[in-house]
Amino acid sequence: MTQHRILITGGASGIGAGIARHWANMGNDVLITDVDDALGTALAQELGATYQHHDVTSEKQWKELASQHKPFDVVFLNAGVASGGNIFAAAATESVFEFDLANFRRVSSINIDGVVFGVAHLADAMAKNGGGDIVVTASMAGLFPIQADPVYGLTKHAVLGFVKSLAPTLIEHNVCLSAICPFFVDTPLVNAESQALIRETGFDILTVDQVIDAAQTAVAERSAGAQWVIFPGLPVVKAPEPALLP
Repeated sequence: MTQHRILITGGASGIGAGIARHWANMGNDVLITDVDDALGTALAQELGATYQHHDVTSEKQWKELASQHKPFDVVFLNAGVASGGNIFAAAATESVFEFDLANFRRVSSINIDGVVFGVAHLADAMAKNGGGDIVVTASMAGLFPIQADPVYGLTKHAVLGFVKSLAPTLIEHNVCLSAICPFFVDTPLVNAESQALIRETGFDILTVDQVIDAAQTAVAERSAGAQWVIFPGLPVVKAPEPALLP
């Protein structure tokens, strides 16, 4: 079996940890990055992987990471956050749109900068090494409105726009850029209260394993610019592209 060099950002917990475990168990050389050093170090020790503290919002740290490691074969740009709290809670304010600038900058920098910087500083080396795959963890919130968290929705729409726009260029150099778009997943990003409210609407919560399967599909299929939709009870499919107006 060929050993691949794998990078997972936001890999200390949730979806990222699941992806790290999957690829490490297949005997690959896995680098886990995160800002939660305790969880990341423990997971790396468990898996025989490597952990590195890495803030995805820092371009300086991206430059350092790229210079410290040989080109990766597969990169999962997975780090991401929501605006916080119960995503279905009514806003405790009289404002029609509760806006917190600091939180907006935090969510945008992690969800958008963390993807753009990653591609910018890893794709060239990957291309010069023969190619590879970059899979972005987006969300169904990048395909449909999410009234409960419009800032999160904004960032995921932005990420998908970036993936679709850049993918045709990268694939010319055998670098396949794609995205996975899960429904709500059983991770710390969706707290227990939110999960209960989702189930009350008649929908189930995805397991991390279901998202891992979709990520594996993205790598296996190598469909540039694809947005792989993961919805409870349905097979993983590519989101259809809207027909252009004549």
